[in-house]
Amino acid sequence: SSNLRQRSSWASVRRTERMAAAVGQMEAAGAVAEEEEMPIIEDVDREAGDGEAHAIRRDKLPQKDYYSKWDKFAAETEEDLAKEEEMERKASDAMLGKGKYAMSEAEQKNKETHEKLKEAKKAMDERREMDEAAKHEVADQEGETRVFQMADFAGKRVIVFKGCRGCTYELPASLAGMIKVFVERCTGCTFTVKCRLITSFIEVGHSDQCELRVEENELHTLQVDLSSDLTVTYAEGLFKPEHKIYSAGTRNMQVLAEGGRLSSNSDFLRDLAPVVVHGEERSMSDPRSEEQHFITQLIGGELITEVAIQIGNRWATKRELDLEDASQAMISARQARELEEKAEQEKLFGNQSFSKREYAQAAVHYTTAIDYALTVSDAGDPIALTHICYSNRAACFLQLGQHEKALADAESCIRIKDDFHKGYFRKGMALHAMARYREALPALGRALDLENPKNKTSVRQIKEAVQFAEAMLAKQMRG
Repeated sequence: SSNLRQRSSWASVRRTERMAAAVGQMEAAGAVAEEEEMPIIEDVDREAGDGEAHAIRRDKLPQKDYYSKWDKFAAETEEDLAKEEEMERKASDAMLGKGKYAMSEAEQKNKETHEKLKEAKKAMDERREMDEAAKHEVADQEGETRVFQMADFAGKRVIVFKGCRGCTYELPASLAGMIKVFVERCTGCTFTVKCRLITSFIEVGHSDQCELRVEENELHTLQVDLSSDLTVTYAEGLFKPEHKIYSAGTRNMQVLAEGGRLSSNSDFLRDLAPVVVHGEERSMSDPRSEEQHFITQLIGGELITEVAIQIGNRWATKRELDLEDASQAMISARQARELEEKAEQEKLFGNQSFSKREYAQAAVHYTTAIDYALTVSDAGDPIALTHICYSNRAACFLQLGQHEKALADAESCIRIKDDFHKGYFRKGMALHAMARYREALPALGRALDLENPKNKTSVRQIKEAVQFAEAMLAKQMRG
């Protein structure tokens, strides 16, 4: 590495020396000119041919040309130095194995990520080429009337109508395997689509005074962007509640369905004011309002156009989002009840195992109950049995001699319900078992304060634990 640093240092020195020399020559030339001494040859003109060197002489060139020559010379010198350094860097990298092997884990990850990106780009480019190869374009026609046949498309399955004016086109039901239809920058045209489209999708953009007729086969999705005075007609029974028309920046779009009995007219300027997009209010005069999407669909037997909100990669209306939220809330409430029932069942299994002195198995059941209970608690307050399960599992750990775990569970119990006497009792017993008698006494005392005096057996047990802890503390203090 010292050799590499030395090479880099030498390259810097050469760069500095050559540029300094060039600047020094220019300054010297200026001084000579001012004193009207003999002209100096400052460098050679690199444009000379046949090996002949032409000197750059200040006295032979106009001032503008002279400095232009020097600017060119400086640029070429800098370029030569850069090439030299690049060659040296590559040679040094080759000696060290750079480029062939990753120098660190981070570099290896970067190389892998770069390769994946290259592969993804290549796949996208190939897909784009395939998409373009699949397109049949009908472009710049005027006043044409035509019913297409399969032979017209030469095996291509995507149809693009582009820049047509005053034309009438029909895609009959006999066309099989067609994928998608695009209408771009057309004016005064009528398009009748009867064939089934594999994607069930048509896209119209930058078109005016056109009519689209959907007949014989359903069209699930229509996208209309930056167009005006468009009429979309669906034949009887072909526009259903799950079908949608997405539009953006579109003026005066008329949608007709069920033989004209259902109709809707949308205009983004009229329907916009005001619209909240990504939490930001935009006025009708805001040019960005053309970006606002609308959805036209069948709701309650009527064609309704509503403002759309982008959620991730999809568009939905506020009404749809509210319905989704309500549905999700119902699902969450039902799931919470089911989890709470499972937690209660596991607690009962734990109690049964504990009564059989199967403390390890009981701890497993209490752990499962706690997991269910905490899942419910994530969406709200802890459910009632959570602190009980922590207390019961602490009792299991005490029986198994795992006192640290017992202490942790007792403290978790107290954090959830700080007036539960068994939590303090288990904490006191865990500290007692760890010979931390001075800390055990306050916990046991708190348990005694919280216990109901009518529970004589429990009160007696706590008092005995307090007396025993006091005796052990006194013995500990005596050494």
